[in-house]
Amino acid sequence: MDVSILAINLVNGLLWGIILGFAAVGLTLLWGVMKVVNLAQGEVILMGSYVAIILFAQYGLSPLIGGLVALLVGLAAGFLIYWALLHKLVGKVERITLKIEMSTLLAMFALSIALLNFYYYAFGSEPRGFGLWSIGVPFIRVLGTTIRTNILLADALALISVAVIYLFLDRTILGKSIRAVMQDAQAASLVGINPVKIKLLTTILGIGLTVFSGFMVLLFEASVTPEIAHKYAPLSFVVVVLGGLGSVVGSLVAGIIIGIIYGLSKVVVSIFNPRISDPVALSTAFIVLILILLFKPEGIFGRKR
Repeated sequence: MDVSILAINLVNGLLWGIILGFAAVGLTLLWGVMKVVNLAQGEVILMGSYVAIILFAQYGLSPLIGGLVALLVGLAAGFLIYWALLHKLVGKVERITLKIEMSTLLAMFALSIALLNFYYYAFGSEPRGFGLWSIGVPFIRVLGTTIRTNILLADALALISVAVIYLFLDRTILGKSIRAVMQDAQAASLVGINPVKIKLLTTILGIGLTVFSGFMVLLFEASVTPEIAHKYAPLSFVVVVLGGLGSVVGSLVAGIIIGIIYGLSKVVVSIFNPRISDPVALSTAFIVLILILLFKPEGIFGRKR
């Protein structure tokens, strides 16, 4: 085994894992607070990618501005999704039953299909991205490997965003209210917390962060197609289960673990058959999911219920 190839795959896996972890933060908040399983996760991620692409390709705006606009669009989309799809189902409900969970599941599935078909209609199946744009020099060498600076930018933004969200949830009154509703909505309402407002805030925050992560996914991937939703959606669920429901730090750590496992698996499989190394390496994430569900279903940072 070539040590340099191993190092390259490990570094790439680590960098990708950070993006994957942040992409799952919005999902873990929605799932943890409202028991809403966002089946439109991949399509919502793509929303951020395509917003930045449109602003860059049609209006000549910097991708950095496009990323900021993607965040604002995501926050607005979260507001609309809550009032259009989720409020009547979970807004005033203190105890989420299986019937309500299934209703929200179907609602988000419908959103997934609608967004995916819109992307195919509006953008087609050809890859789209920022072309040759990069922040500073296109490439730098880190630990003997050549890395695109756009990837480092994406990872830096992801880490800063996770830190900000963690501090928000841990240090602010609104953040502590979200955590209270996550643990026990009925008890939270008894001490004066308005669950409706918290669920609205959680949806705005969760969808907004997911859309924003689409900008980072685009920086990492260099180009996107609608099919990429099918890659990031299931992996986001793996990350949430591994990290623990509702845990922001858990999502980041789980994403890094999945990324490193992916890098190692790709090296091992490529020894025997390089052509199938990528799909087989991706499948290892779901093997991890099965093992977690069997032996530690609450996840790394989750609490036993």
